[in-house]
Amino acid sequence: MGLLMNTTNEVAEKVKDNFNDDENYLFALKNNDVKSGLFKLILSKLYYTMDSARSFILYFNEKGINEKEISNTLKGNFVLMPWNEVDDFVIDIKNNKANLAFSHLGKKLLYEVPFSGAMAKKNKNMLENLLGKNFNRID
Repeated sequence: MGLLMNTTNEVAEKVKDNFNDDENYLFALKNNDVKSGLFKLILSKLYYTMDSARSFILYFNEKGINEKEISNTLKGNFVLMPWNEVDDFVIDIKNNKANLAFSHLGKKLLYEVPFSGAMAKKNKNMLENLLGKNFNRID
């Protein structure tokens, strides 16, 4: 199912099925940086709109950040971005959202983690939990 059809229970079940855990993940929206966002906007307003509306599950464990796009379906596998390939991990917390930014193998990735909405109702507590555990990162 697509984002409009996915439920928080289905997302939690997908995480639990893959990692035997349902606490160390966040629902996130892909965010383009200004430079690439403007470039995509110039190329095609439709592409920009579609690309910037992509939704993900980000699961954090001692191995790294596991990413799964859920915009179109919950089927498929998580993709691991190992901690040793992640640089410049920054979290910017605002009133109603947090922005996660990091580089993976030199590519800048930005995610918006909303704190309100049906899919995001657990995000604030999950983020606080992950911050307290340094995102399960072993240094």
